[in-house]
Amino acid sequence: MAIKSKKGIIVVQPGNGKKERMQLNLTRERATAQTIENLITAGVLLRSEVARYEKVLDSCDNTQLVRLLLASHELREASGEIYRPYRPDARD
Repeated sequence: MAIKSKKGIIVVQPGNGKKERMQLNLTRERATAQTIENLITAGVLLRSEVARYEKVLDSCDNTQLVRLLLASHELREASGEIYRPYRPDARD
């Protein structure tokens, strides 16, 4: 999946090759907080390391921050925190 950002509009190119436009209204503060919460829930980040990791996220540009937010969501999902019903015909 390719992600490109321009003036608040995210162009996502999924695996099927089609380009789809999405507009997201995110604040850096909310994206940072959600990323950290996802990583804590997934068991990747300790609460004692939150202040240090906030500084790391502050050094990221907007596109990097969105990518980290998506990756943290995937980690949270992989840890079993987000329930996805099993579908035998679905391909992962």
